[in-house]
Amino acid sequence: MKQILLAIIATIMLASCSHRQEATQFDADSTGIDTTLLCVAVMPAMNCLPVYYAERTGLADSIGLEMEILRYKAQMDIDTAIINGYADIAFTDLIRCAKLGKQGVTITPFVSLDEPLSLISLKTKRVKQVNQMKEQMVAISRLSATDYWCDRVLDETHTSYDDIYRPQINDVQLRADMLRLGLIDAAIMGEPYATWMTMLGHKRLFQSKDKQPRLYAWAARNSATKHQQRLFRTLLDEATQRMSRASEADLLRDILKQDFGMPAEAVDSLELQPLKPLSNVRQSDVEEAENWLKNKSIIKRVKR
Repeated sequence: MKQILLAIIATIMLASCSHRQEATQFDADSTGIDTTLLCVAVMPAMNCLPVYYAERTGLADSIGLEMEILRYKAQMDIDTAIINGYADIAFTDLIRCAKLGKQGVTITPFVSLDEPLSLISLKTKRVKQVNQMKEQMVAISRLSATDYWCDRVLDETHTSYDDIYRPQINDVQLRADMLRLGLIDAAIMGEPYATWMTMLGHKRLFQSKDKQPRLYAWAARNSATKHQQRLFRTLLDEATQRMSRASEADLLRDILKQDFGMPAEAVDSLELQPLKPLSNVRQSDVEEAENWLKNKSIIKRVKR
């Protein structure tokens, strides 16, 4: 039965990939380089909401930042945009930054983000805690923050790595849909999808909220100037402040419906939480991501 379900997952993933949105290369000037346009890679994640908001409201233009948004549904697709030079700034995590660095692609995280992840279990499973999930499928994106926190959950609950299947479902909307349809047993997912799943009766077994390290970040290639990075951070700060106003709720809900693919009934019931203030990336978080990646790649785990 597990093999049949995994085959179904593989088929759905291939179908999803065939419809993957590709970034459009920017228009270059006569020298072949556009030094003013900042291409920003985003995905449906709460800390990307200020960028979607800034585009809708014209905030970037008002602060003198010429910006183009590249929309993706998975971190792996954002990686491709970074590698191919389409994106100057990207929403990513410190593990992906370290991995890209090992591939010779330099991308520097410059803003740390509080982007909590949750482990959500299918409501039809008789599971109340993680160590009851033997032989169940937990969807993640491999070698990313979702993979890291899945490891942490298993370690903290003394659950064997060999007891859990971890299919790679990179598209965050697809991951939520597969859980909703009962095609997977559980998933590591961010907001607002995790809360949407709990609205549908699925169970939140773990949340990384207020836990360390903070792995998500905005990161820049060397194609983004320091001035552009400062303007982008100003844009994030200003957008975050404006989004906290009650008058902006309708616009934010519309973004969640249009850009995040959330159903209207879920969005209308969702309590909009203000984003936490931006902070600088801590070296300790960078080192944690690098050490975890090194251990995954080099150090062979001992079976419990």
